[in-house]
Amino acid sequence: MAPDEALNATEEFRRLRLLFDSLPAMIGYWDHQLHHVFANNSYFDYVGLTPQEIRGKHMREIVGDIVFERIHPHVEGALAGEPQIFESTLMDTQRTRRKFQTSYIPDVVDGEVRGFIVQAIDVTARVEAEQARDEALRLFQLRMANAPFGEAVLTTAGRALIVNPALCQLVGCTAEQLTGSTYRDFVHPDELDAAMDEHRRLVSGEVSHISAEHRYIRPDGTTIWVQRNAVLAPGHEYGVDDVIIAQFQDVTARRVAEAELARLVATDRLTGLHNRHALVTRVERYRASQPTAPLGLIFMDLDGFKQVNDLHGHAAGDDVLVEVARRMSQAVPEPNSVYRLGGDEFVVLVVGAAGVDEVADLASTVCSAMTGEYAVDADEFHVTASMGWTWGHTDDAEELIRKADVDMYRHKARLRESAW
Repeated sequence: MAPDEALNATEEFRRLRLLFDSLPAMIGYWDHQLHHVFANNSYFDYVGLTPQEIRGKHMREIVGDIVFERIHPHVEGALAGEPQIFESTLMDTQRTRRKFQTSYIPDVVDGEVRGFIVQAIDVTARVEAEQARDEALRLFQLRMANAPFGEAVLTTAGRALIVNPALCQLVGCTAEQLTGSTYRDFVHPDELDAAMDEHRRLVSGEVSHISAEHRYIRPDGTTIWVQRNAVLAPGHEYGVDDVIIAQFQDVTARRVAEAELARLVATDRLTGLHNRHALVTRVERYRASQPTAPLGLIFMDLDGFKQVNDLHGHAAGDDVLVEVARRMSQAVPEPNSVYRLGGDEFVVLVVGAAGVDEVADLASTVCSAMTGEYAVDADEFHVTASMGWTWGHTDDAEELIRKADVDMYRHKARLRESAW
């Protein structure tokens, strides 16, 4: 070989050596007798030996008996001329377990395998990340399957990707029926706009999470109250950019209990009419929506009602009050409403009346309905009613009651005077 050719060969080898040493992967060459021929710096660093210490040694001496037995089938395959790719776990000089993706590339010359090139890439970080991801996914799926509340993974369009058994039971559908459906298929029409606006705000990033209660309609037509909590999360595991993780809880029992409690607070337990609390609330709400509209109120009580209680007891008196409430309810058209303040005192709230004459006419109608015969045990009692009314722009329900009450006693006084 000419001096120039030898120089070029040396320079080429130097460059190749520089290239191999700069690679993060472990690269080595083993002859067909499994003796070491070449390795890069990464290889030397991993095995903790110098080039002089490793050159010519058998592969078994370098990797140890246990590892050699594990990789021996791949070694045999490479020596048979078949490329090998496999993953393995090895321990470095610091006794740290590391994951490698290893390739054995046969060196074939004129049909003869002279040896093979080893390339081992450290994939520890990737494998650990995949294992952590798989474990997290496994735990998520385990929690989904056993969660006491309904849970779902939805697309940002609201379509269900994954649903759990509790959600299927909640809405009365199978997993197959729910997958691909949206919350819009179940939310009550009266509340759909609000639910869609919450969804829009979550997807747009206006809010980090949503929590709301809406009525849902099951396929069998029953209506339930559902509390929905949802957040936006990365969706790469599902092949999309983002997903919505949502939880659904049946709160129907609580809603029914709250509604019943609210009804009891605003209801007279004996007659089922609205009570004083309900009257005050109704006046406040009406005034908030109609700040300048006049209101009318009719105040009524039963003449001589005490005699019914004295002669037949309070149970009989209660029967009379219940019947009075029934007759008043039938005589008073909506949107007007009837209330029992207590004892034998009743009021009618009149809304939208054209004037005081209309209030007076309704008062006369209700008084006539209340006056008449009432059955008490085997007897009948004739009951009459007294009435008074007011009409104007008063904002306070108690003020309306006071004025109507005063007017009723004026009427009673005039009746007594005329009797004389």
